[in-house]
Amino acid sequence: MKRTLLGSSLLASLLALSAMWAGSAPATASVIGPEGNVDVGGSFALLRLAVPAGDEVGDILRRDAQLSAGFEVIDRRSIPAALIKEGGFDKAQWEQIGAQAVIKNEKDGGQTKFRLFDLAKGGQAVLSRGYPSDDPRKAAHRFMNEVIKYYTGIPGVFGSRIAFVRTQRNPTVTKNVYTMEMDGGNVSSITNLRTLNILPSIGPGGEVLFTSYAKRNPDLWMARGGAPERISKYPGLNLGGTMSPDGSSIAVTLSKDGNSEIYTIDPGGNIKARLTNNAAIDGSPSWGGGGSQIAFVSNRAGGPQVFRMSAGGGGQTRVTRQGDYNQTPDWSPGEGDAGNWIAFAGRDSANRFDVFALHVSSGKLKRITQGGGRHNDPTWSPDGRLIAFTGPSGGIYVANQDGNNQNQVGRAGSTPDWGPRAY
Repeated sequence: MKRTLLGSSLLASLLALSAMWAGSAPATASVIGPEGNVDVGGSFALLRLAVPAGDEVGDILRRDAQLSAGFEVIDRRSIPAALIKEGGFDKAQWEQIGAQAVIKNEKDGGQTKFRLFDLAKGGQAVLSRGYPSDDPRKAAHRFMNEVIKYYTGIPGVFGSRIAFVRTQRNPTVTKNVYTMEMDGGNVSSITNLRTLNILPSIGPGGEVLFTSYAKRNPDLWMARGGAPERISKYPGLNLGGTMSPDGSSIAVTLSKDGNSEIYTIDPGGNIKARLTNNAAIDGSPSWGGGGSQIAFVSNRAGGPQVFRMSAGGGGQTRVTRQGDYNQTPDWSPGEGDAGNWIAFAGRDSANRFDVFALHVSSGKLKRITQGGGRHNDPTWSPDGRLIAFTGPSGGIYVANQDGNNQNQVGRAGSTPDWGPRAY
């Protein structure tokens, strides 16, 4: 699923790594603009949701509803005290404050019990669940996933994790890999080293791949719940590995023969196949089509552009046609049309990077972000309905697939990668 950063060093040498980490790009004009066949966002109606609880669970439910991009959350302060304290359910009173749905939660012994009221269906709960109350975050996330499934037929992705890099200057620059829940909670450190640890990617089993200079060479490492292990240490680059959906292969950029090419290796680091063989610089692989396709970046057409190929390396075809600097592709998950989008960062006509999404079959180009500075490193949620990216001042943002409802979930971080569903 995941793309990895190749980005700004494409027109220079990949070995000039300091330029790549800085994300610099040549200051030539771009031809991606907000007009032509580039769609900017879309319109949608939000369901007005009330969550009367004032406890931690209520706070998490409200935050989840906001991030889901499907609800307008009613400010709890505007809910009358009589409704907050009510024992039953007064549908007429909830309708009077404009609610279309209400979620109630209460503790009952060792469980937290939840009820969803869909006012269009009457005054009885349409969904009831109970979860252990020892982990309020997990309980709230699980119920909100069920609420989203009730309305859409597909469970939500709350509880899934996003890997990212945080930079520190103390006084030398170090970069370390972390993960967090997709709402920004439960941050966990994967590395804690005074070196560069970059380009994280989460595998289908929750494994975290990243490139590290811990041994003075950009090697590929993997953390599987314990101490990270070095799995690929070929001479030169072992850059930004990403695991196939079935976990059997890792696509990675290697420069062991002097040029940057894409290979597949097994989880032990043994080379399975060389996928590209071109004088150009190739990198940033991202699995798509359920593991049958790979998107990647190459400068074989001049500036960096997004290409696609089969998982075996055949049929290499350019897919981005607008813009002269397109990078960091991430192929949307799923089969059929749901898995037919590639998000990427492209330079626009104002010489800024923004996030776009390309429909592979039709060539339709959709603009996800616009204005307000630089946006980079898009990554799709496991259901393909949300997208995360690096914001203009650093930090991780989440929006819906059209770029609406942008919310900051991480205050400091870059190069996010969204992992699989948690439950």
